[in-house]
Amino acid sequence: MKKRTTLSLVLAALLCLTRLHAQDDVMMQAFYWNVPVNEAGKNGSWYDTLRAKLADMKSAGIRALWMPPPSKGNFGISDMGYGIFDHYDLGNYSQKGTTETRFGSRSELASLITDAHSTSGGVPYMDVYADVILNHIYTDNSLAQESGDNPAVKTYVYNKAVSGGTQRVPYPTNEIRWLIPNAAAGDYYIQISGYFLNYSGAVGERGYDVYFKFTDAAPPSPGSQLWEYEPNNGSGNYNVALDQRTYSGHMQNSSDIDEYKITLATADTIEIILTARREGTNPSTNAWEWQWAAQTNGYYPSAVWYNGSNIASSSLKAFTATAVDYVNHTGTDEPNYTWSYTNFHPVDAADYLGDGGSTEGGYEDQLVPNTKWFGMDFNTYDTVVQNRLKTWGTWLTNTIGFDGYRLDFVRGFQEDFVSDWVNNLPLKGGAQRFIVAEYFTGYKYRLKNWVNTLAGDGADVDVFDFPLKNTLTQMTNGTGASFNMAWLNHAGMVRDDGGNSLGGTSVVTFLENHDTGKEHDKWVTQDWKMGYAYILFAEGRPCLFYPQYYGVTQTDNHNPSLTVTPPSSLKRDIDKLMFIRRTYLNNSMIVLTEQGNPVTEPSPNGTTTFAGDTWNVYAARRQGNGTKSGGILVINNNNSLTRGIWVDNDGSPNGTATSGYSDWKNQVLVNALDTTQKTTVANDGRVHVWAPARGYAIWVLQSEYVGDGIARGVNPAPAAPVAVVADAAPTENSVRAFPNPAGSQTTIEYTLTKTASVRLEIFDANGRLVKVLASGKMGKGKYQSVFRTPVAGLYTYRLSLDKEMKTGRVMIGQ
Repeated sequence: MKKRTTLSLVLAALLCLTRLHAQDDVMMQAFYWNVPVNEAGKNGSWYDTLRAKLADMKSAGIRALWMPPPSKGNFGISDMGYGIFDHYDLGNYSQKGTTETRFGSRSELASLITDAHSTSGGVPYMDVYADVILNHIYTDNSLAQESGDNPAVKTYVYNKAVSGGTQRVPYPTNEIRWLIPNAAAGDYYIQISGYFLNYSGAVGERGYDVYFKFTDAAPPSPGSQLWEYEPNNGSGNYNVALDQRTYSGHMQNSSDIDEYKITLATADTIEIILTARREGTNPSTNAWEWQWAAQTNGYYPSAVWYNGSNIASSSLKAFTATAVDYVNHTGTDEPNYTWSYTNFHPVDAADYLGDGGSTEGGYEDQLVPNTKWFGMDFNTYDTVVQNRLKTWGTWLTNTIGFDGYRLDFVRGFQEDFVSDWVNNLPLKGGAQRFIVAEYFTGYKYRLKNWVNTLAGDGADVDVFDFPLKNTLTQMTNGTGASFNMAWLNHAGMVRDDGGNSLGGTSVVTFLENHDTGKEHDKWVTQDWKMGYAYILFAEGRPCLFYPQYYGVTQTDNHNPSLTVTPPSSLKRDIDKLMFIRRTYLNNSMIVLTEQGNPVTEPSPNGTTTFAGDTWNVYAARRQGNGTKSGGILVINNNNSLTRGIWVDNDGSPNGTATSGYSDWKNQVLVNALDTTQKTTVANDGRVHVWAPARGYAIWVLQSEYVGDGIARGVNPAPAAPVAVVADAAPTENSVRAFPNPAGSQTTIEYTLTKTASVRLEIFDANGRLVKVLASGKMGKGKYQSVFRTPVAGLYTYRLSLDKEMKTGRVMIGQ
């Protein structure tokens, strides 16, 4: 492990100071589990689906997209990308039964990235982050170009997964093809043994299938299940009469051996494949069933007798899917190489597989670099693996154009490999690119220590806030009686008060993701807007989930009858919250229902209608952004009643404001989401704030209020202008704005002397296109278009005709 000096810790602190996320920082996970695909036609369309929504996303304020893994997966057109096979095939090579990936072709990906990056017409640049898998690849052991001899696995199995005197986890039984290449004619006695089995349990738990292939004959017609039977203890009395048959058996005890006799008339290769099985009951029919079992139940050919000698050590080979060759790569900077068993765990006799549990690397979700949970587990200590994956990251950046990355399953490899990979990436604008990691744990100290360790190595990597996700799920799915809103006070990483906090610039907050979204027991099933109100108000970089934003039904991956669909109104709620975030908020947050002396007492109307307490009401104040002074969030989880609370507006009593929070005494606050609701801060700084049942409010200074942000951005389909009956036929083309200066809207009136192609555009003070008010062929006459915006400033309107252009200026927000 690298030594970390005081200098490295200083550098880590500087990183946290220099890479600050602006509050115009909302990102979106732009996919979900099993996005639509045309499997029969081998056509992925997801990239095109996203591309069509880019204008809407940019206009709403989404500034980055987290994309699915772009590389070809082992499971072809149906692969979600996490079964990564060929790093450099992004949907442009024919392999695994398809050219395109589930998401589309490489050219479609390139078009999406180009349009996301485009600022044509004044629209904002959108970052595109790739999901990258550094832990593993998935391969197919049945294919000659992916399967090869693995002496390390053979040694590991024959040692019964004992390494360094410690019992480790077996290599999966079904992932090994045992071969006797070019076996001479004669009789072979193949003995099957078991290990790492529960011999104290029922014998039905210790079942297995063994498949033999030893000629090129066609498989026999399917028949009834063929059972190994006793006595069969190595006496050579169980003959395998037919080729390509599967036999089923049990291990009776730890010394049990099942022996199968094969007779070859001529030289051939004998192939043996074992699968762990168990006896069980079908949950639907309640009938007996021969079921799949944990493949860490170890079964192997412990001996092969031929002509009186055990030839297992010399002639038996263990083939695994770790000898991988790809199609020929022909693109820019695309290398051609192969993988071998030395690139994967276990790599030699000293290596092993961990179980991810308390006995071996996994206590309270610690790192598990040797654990084979997914596919072929890369040996990330191998410099060949490290260098190839770092080169791939550079290629994804320079050649493909990704702006940043989400790192999948970082528990699966050591921290200094992460920091080396990140530090090897090309800089963007002289700074490190945005990187966020999936460290799936509820243990806060694991997340804090991981981030700080990487920072000590000079790498600035955020983490997803899984602890906060857990609390927000409890809040949204709960009731006013079951969830105490005070549990939000120190939920998540940023607000932690137990010594494990991280700064807001090191945390990405979320309500759902593709993993939790495919398992119903982790779903948010109601009141999604309450969770989004929190993450879009609070510190941390918020990440929206595509299905929740666009109202897509989620289906449980294991039980398709279980579904959940958010309301269509959620998108509008989120749009308003994003506008409030980028307009009013930045920097730190304090919880007023914790430190603002919350008091349950009658509301200003002299009744208890809006009274509440900290069980049902949560109130927090966020600082401003230098232009605006921030706001107060109130969330109320009462099932049916509006609830509110009295608090010190600045978190401290008697005018002694919390550092960084000005006292708003004697000023009027307005609910930015319902401007009919106002409240006045008393002379002593006390204020009564409230929110609707199972809802929220965000209170800002009335003097700073600028609208709800829904009238925003470039209008892709301009509203039709209103034709006005003129007093007389127009004698010249003209355009004017009234009123001018205006409040939040003005009318642009223009006259045409003849039919013309018309385009009426609005630009801000920086010359960026804000909105297209009219576009198309129009006849002679007078027309009016209304321009609304919550953003004050000087705007230019431009009327373009066939061969003429007229402009003017209007002041908004006066």
